[in-house]
Amino acid sequence: MINAVREKVKTFLKETLDANEPGEEVRIIGIENADGGWVAEAEVVERDLTLPGYRVFEKKHYIVILTDDLEVTSYKQVRNERDRERE
Repeated sequence: MINAVREKVKTFLKETLDANEPGEEVRIIGIENADGGWVAEAEVVERDLTLPGYRVFEKKHYIVILTDDLEVTSYKQVRNERDRERE
């Protein structure tokens, strides 16, 4: 089941964030079974859109919440430990 969660989260983030360019990638760094669903944390290498014309990338972290049926119910970017603790 964890492999299915991993693949669902990777696909969801790639589509949602439009992270399909060479160099952009999604890496799952944690998955937990919690309260009848799943919580996954991902590190996403995204192109920095503040520098158009340059191939500059930055790493961002996201938390994705899924049901037991692997339906995504929410996601958010995590910028610091305080954001992570709210989950």
